[in-house]
Amino acid sequence: MRAADRAAVAAGVPSLQLMENAAAALCEEICGAYPGWRRIVVVCGPGNNGGDGLAAARLLIRRGLTVSVFTLSDPGEYRGDASENATRAQSAGLELKPLNRVGAGQAFARELSATDGVVDALFGTGLSRGLSGPAARAVSAINAAGRPVVAADLPSGLSGDGAEVPGPCVVAARTVAFAALKLCHVLFPARARCGQIVVRDIGISRQILLRQKSRLEATSPEDVRTLLPARPPDSHKADFGRLAIFAGSRGKAGAAVLAARGALRSGAGLVTVLCPASIEATVVGALPEAMTHGLPEEPPGVLAAEGAREALEFVKDQNAAVIGPGLGTAPETVLFVTRLLGAQVPFVCDADALNAFPSKPGAFARRRAATVLTPHPGEAGRLLGISSRQIQKDRLAAARALARRARSVVLLKGAASLTSTPNGRVIVNRTGTPLMSSAGSGDVLAGAIGALLAAGLDPGPAALVAAYLHGAAGEKLARTRGDAGLLARELADAIPLVRAQIRAGEAPGREGSGEEAW
Repeated sequence: MRAADRAAVAAGVPSLQLMENAAAALCEEICGAYPGWRRIVVVCGPGNNGGDGLAAARLLIRRGLTVSVFTLSDPGEYRGDASENATRAQSAGLELKPLNRVGAGQAFARELSATDGVVDALFGTGLSRGLSGPAARAVSAINAAGRPVVAADLPSGLSGDGAEVPGPCVVAARTVAFAALKLCHVLFPARARCGQIVVRDIGISRQILLRQKSRLEATSPEDVRTLLPARPPDSHKADFGRLAIFAGSRGKAGAAVLAARGALRSGAGLVTVLCPASIEATVVGALPEAMTHGLPEEPPGVLAAEGAREALEFVKDQNAAVIGPGLGTAPETVLFVTRLLGAQVPFVCDADALNAFPSKPGAFARRRAATVLTPHPGEAGRLLGISSRQIQKDRLAAARALARRARSVVLLKGAASLTSTPNGRVIVNRTGTPLMSSAGSGDVLAGAIGALLAAGLDPGPAALVAAYLHGAAGEKLARTRGDAGLLARELADAIPLVRAQIRAGEAPGREGSGEEAW
């Protein structure tokens, strides 16, 4: 963002105008989202984020609101554009009350208790360490007041460069991100402090933003709409792909059913579940729309290695395959999976297809066809030979490392799932809800990715589109289910509904208004 700011100024946009535009975006968002607010407290830090707040305070009083402005230090210490906006604010009749004066803390608490809302303009993207001293006390007072907070660019106390929460941090109800999203807006745990996120233009052109060398992107409804396979009116089922699903074992037939259901609901034309012969009838009874193919088992309910030759012959006529949900990790099954990786069709490797190779991501690197790996943090940790805690500490690095070592597209599941390609490009999925923390949800996702691969999408687009649809389906169900109690089959059944919304130019969740869905 610093480079983008400099490029915008070099292109002829004065830096003071960028600050004014940011303030106007804040003002518009406050007045649009909170039309009942009459009294506002604006808290300004010592840098340019504080300058944004000073300019916003001036614009808010023009709209007839009562505005109290507190500054972290003496207003005379402002420099550059922030100093100019301090002067303009004072000329507009605003008193700038420094929090470093005797008794200022009590006055600040009184004002906070009487206000309708707070504008947090203490610190922006330049923060590099946890807050302490007067800044930490100001943040504590803001949070203790219990009033809705609108954050300028990002909640004070977060770093724009990461997902961590390094110390005391404002908990915002709404964050107005200037020009583009930052890491803290999309990655947890920082994301949880941002509330609803709105990205607003401040005069930095899209061309300038695209020139910045970021390898991190966030999926939008427009991205998904562009990538969804066409459905011509004269098409038939074979046009939308033949998908094989190798899944299920004794006691885990449901995983096979849910993966197949996810694939069919995501648009696959023909789905065949290949499973141990003894559970074939269970799969047929639960999902008659899917075909089945029983394979040799040893012992009963466990895929036998001898079935690999038959399976390899079968997938020659398929457009893609999913392997892993509910298979188990019996030695015979691990040998079956190892042999099946030699198939030269695109694969989605999920669950036990990942657990079969602890500390051996190179097993996937040797494949001669496209591969998508879909680990949760525990599975990713087993593949890389580290703990799930280490995975969660730096999810970006973990997703990139696994994609590079496996030479595969990796969809690292969890809140804000990450799709990483071997070259280090990462796409963050912004849809989802805690409601989806339910058994079978991952099986549905694996089937959805398989359906899109079978329909002809490349592995990266297939993974990011499926993740978006999967999360959006969860959001749709959350409106009536709340935050718990989801059945995975319901998630699969909601996918066509959100897909239709996206096709129609609508945005599932709340993203149509520019807000983050979480």
